[in-house]
Amino acid sequence: MRGKFWGGWALATVLLAAAGCSKPTKVEVRPDHVVLREEGGRKSLLVTVLDQKGRPMDKAKVTFASSAPDVAEVDASGVVKAKSSGEAIISAACGKATGTSRVDVKIVSSLKLALPNSGSVGPVNTVVPLLVSGKNDQGEPADLEGIVFSSSVPQVAAVDGRGNLTLLSTGDTVITATLGKATATLPVKVQIEVPAAVKVDKSTQEVRLGEPSPLDFTVLSDLGRPMKAVPLTCTSSNEKIVQVDANGTATGVGRGTAVVTIAAGTAKNTIRVVVR
Repeated sequence: MRGKFWGGWALATVLLAAAGCSKPTKVEVRPDHVVLREEGGRKSLLVTVLDQKGRPMDKAKVTFASSAPDVAEVDASGVVKAKSSGEAIISAACGKATGTSRVDVKIVSSLKLALPNSGSVGPVNTVVPLLVSGKNDQGEPADLEGIVFSSSVPQVAAVDGRGNLTLLSTGDTVITATLGKATATLPVKVQIEVPAAVKVDKSTQEVRLGEPSPLDFTVLSDLGRPMKAVPLTCTSSNEKIVQVDANGTATGVGRGTAVVTIAAGTAKNTIRVVVR
C-alpha cells in the first residue's frame, strides 16, 4: 500500500512538473529597426522571451548573431555596433524561437555645402535654399536624414532644419552642416538690397473704365537690380476717378485723369492715369 502511494505521488509530481514547464515560443526584439549614422555607433537591443502562455521568461538565455558582421556586429549582451554602410539583420535566438531587428548603417564620410546661383543677395527675409550633398564611407551618395544646420551669426542669416537660409541683415556668417562625424562649413556674405528707385517707362498710362489694370513700373534696388515682391504704398490723387491697390493695379471708376504715386521704401515715382 505504501509503495503504491509513493509511486502515485511520484507520477503526479512528474505530471505537474511537465504541465508547469515553460518553453520559449517567441522572442521579441526592440527596436525592430535601428539606424546608425556613424562608425562605432552603438545601440542596445531589448529582448523579451515569452513562453507558450505568453509569459516573460526573465532568465532565458539568448544568443545573438549578425547576418553581416562587416556592416554591424552584435555582442553577447545585444549591443549593436556599426562597422560600415549597409544593412544587417540581428537575430536573437532562445531554443527554437527567434526574433530579429533590421539595422541600417548609414555612415556619412563627407558633406558639401554651396549657395545657388542666386547667391546671398536680396531683400530682407529672402529665403535661399542651400545646396547640400554628401557621400558615405563607400563613396556613394549619402542619405542626409538627420542633418543639422547652424549659423554662426543668426542675426545676419538664419538657417532652418531643411537648409533654408533666411537673409536678415548685411554682414558675414558661417553656415555649418553636421551629420554624424561629418561636417561642412560655408562662409556666406549677405547683402540686403533696399529699394532705390521706382522706374516708370511711360509717365502717362491708360486704363478702361471698370477694368483693373496693372500699372507699368519697376522697382530697382540699390544694386540696380529689379526687385520683386517689394512692399508698396500706392495712392491716387482722385479716388473718384482711379483707385489703386497695394500691388499697383489701377481701376478706373470714373472718366478723367488722376495721378498715382508708387512708393517702395523711400523711393517713389508718379504715373498719370487716364480713364477711357
